Amino acid sequence: MPDETNQRPERESRRFYELDSLRGVAALTVVLHHFSRICPDNVTHLLIRTPLRILIAGHQAVILFFFLSGFVLTLPYQKKNRFNYGSFLLKRVCRIYLPYLGALALAVVFDRYLPAKPSDNYWINSTWSEPVTSHLVMQHVLFLGNYNWSQFNTAFWSLVYEMRISLIFPLIAVAVLRLRSIWLILTAAALSAACFPLANLSSNIVHLCTHETAINTMLTLHYAAFFIIGSLLAKHLPAVNRWYARLTLSQVTIAALVSLSLYCFGNASSLVQRFPTIPQDMFDWLVAVGAVMLIVFAINNRLFHSFLTSRSIHYLGERSYSLYLIHGTILFALIHTLMGRVRLDLLLLLYLVTTLLVTEIFYRLIERPTMQLGRRLTTPARPRTPTTLLPVASDSHK
Repeated sequence: MPDETNQRPERESRRFYELDSLRGVAALTVVLHHFSRICPDNVTHLLIRTPLRILIAGHQAVILFFFLSGFVLTLPYQKKNRFNYGSFLLKRVCRIYLPYLGALALAVVFDRYLPAKPSDNYWINSTWSEPVTSHLVMQHVLFLGNYNWSQFNTAFWSLVYEMRISLIFPLIAVAVLRLRSIWLILTAAALSAACFPLANLSSNIVHLCTHETAINTMLTLHYAAFFIIGSLLAKHLPAVNRWYARLTLSQVTIAALVSLSLYCFGNASSLVQRFPTIPQDMFDWLVAVGAVMLIVFAINNRLFHSFLTSRSIHYLGERSYSLYLIHGTILFALIHTLMGRVRLDLLLLLYLVTTLLVTEIFYRLIERPTMQLGRRLTTPARPRTPTTLLPVASDSHK
């Protein structure tokens, strides 16, 4: 048994601070991923074809986010026999949607008053490329219609799926806790596999919508599958922890290398191109295996756990959602004001410093207050202890 295992009582009720930190590290890779989109080709090729790919594993980080959401949102169901859907939804709106509206307002203001410059980089042209209209803003506010989810902020696309799946997550959690796990695994696989045939059916055969709209809608099923697996991990965590504790040091090392390889390269373009008949998003399942193992390592591996619970990393984890929400706006503001005028390394440094500064401000002014609002609105009021008019005997004479 390797001595680096971080063992705890299996039924201990606690907050998984290491998973907050893991989300923070993943959010930082999204930040770097988006900056890599404006780097020269030789730099990009070096990053995506070497182990340095982990630094810019942006899409992989989103898959990890979905697993973490499924895991964390299941924990309250394990502690309570009953669950209030209204309270869950209200808290989720305060946690996810209200900070999103704050970040959306910031992005709209920058898009409206900071002129965008045309670029020969197609990725840059996908954001801040359309006029700011009330119709487009309302689509972003309500998540309605077929619109460019990246028009105001390139990271907003994942929040559409996060909110959609949150609406039905209580059903997922109840199913996970009451049904046999094998059926849930098969259901997750079926949902993921069905999204593309259903998209083709609705667009090419029934003609209900365009193919792009159908794909964007049906991918909700694909990403919901990862919520299910994350929920199953929470359900079976004691068994998973016991499995990890039985591993030898060499087995832990091999598992770590395989997990990182799958996480980083499971959806690499060179692999996807070898199997052109398989939809690209299906390779997310290779990434998923690595993402699940990262969660297991974060909880059980002493070295990884110590790294994640260090003060600086945990600080980043606490602000991970704010970091995710605002970094795209900061990046595009710098692209349209300074790109081409300063060296790329200086632009990266300015991007990181400014993003962390604005993240702190956004966290204090928007994210933390909305989280506190959610807790206040969903915490039952404590009954007031009635006061008595009768004197209470003192023990001092005894």
